[in-house]
Amino acid sequence: MSPRLRKVVLVLLAVVVAAVVAVATPAIRKELTQSFSPVPARYTELYFTSAPVVTGGSVLVPVSVEDRGPGERTHRLRVSVEASDGRTTASTTTALTPGPDAPASAVSRLPLREGSVIVRVALLDSGQSLHFRLPAQDATAPGSTP
Repeated sequence: MSPRLRKVVLVLLAVVVAAVVAVATPAIRKELTQSFSPVPARYTELYFTSAPVVTGGSVLVPVSVEDRGPGERTHRLRVSVEASDGRTTASTTTALTPGPDAPASAVSRLPLREGSVIVRVALLDSGQSLHFRLPAQDATAPGSTP
């Protein structure tokens, strides 16, 4: 094989390896997807500010809503706790109005009843939702009910 042909083969092999690595790496794949996909001019982000916490017979659910793009609007959130059978054991609804490119945050405190295993947060005006599986409850822990 001539030196020139060997260089061409090595360069092509390097390009193939780089393409495979790029497709296999989530951060690079996300960046490539965003580069070639249209992003809406206005969208809303819903996220847990931190993980929900079980404390003193309650669950604290910190969430944030952030509008991206022009305009300001109020969002209604429903935060609920569910049992393993899908039954809602506690629920509350709150309204948040984020500023332009600035999040609005809230912490909901819901009573934790026996059998509660999942926290759900729904952004009622968009269909977005989050869920979080609560850690197993110790029946001997202070504040728990047998």
